[in-house]
Amino acid sequence: MSYRISVDTGGAAFDVGLVNEGQISFTAETWLGGKWVGHITGIRSVDVKSIGAGGGSIAWIDAGGLLRVGPESAGADPGPACYGRGGDLPTVTDAATVLGYIDPDYFLGGRL
Repeated sequence: MSYRISVDTGGAAFDVGLVNEGQISFTAETWLGGKWVGHITGIRSVDVKSIGAGGGSIAWIDAGGLLRVGPESAGADPGPACYGRGGDLPTVTDAATVLGYIDPDYFLGGRL
């Protein structure tokens, strides 16, 4: 068997899809809004699962002292602090840059 994983990191979500033997997975269980609280369409669509922790998701400490990520997002403007456009709250992209997962010399023409 040949499986491929397709991912897309946006500002507020990380989306994951599976391709099996060159065939895209579909589902009839498509929700608009959150599962069980939104609306189910019943229309077949590409089966993609979303995790609410995209690059712009803001990290914060809750009242119990635990690290949380999202649902607040830095958005595209000002964006993560590492973009240097006025954002000052720590995001997933900021953490990835500090940890060396993102090469700041490569993105934004080396201005990241």
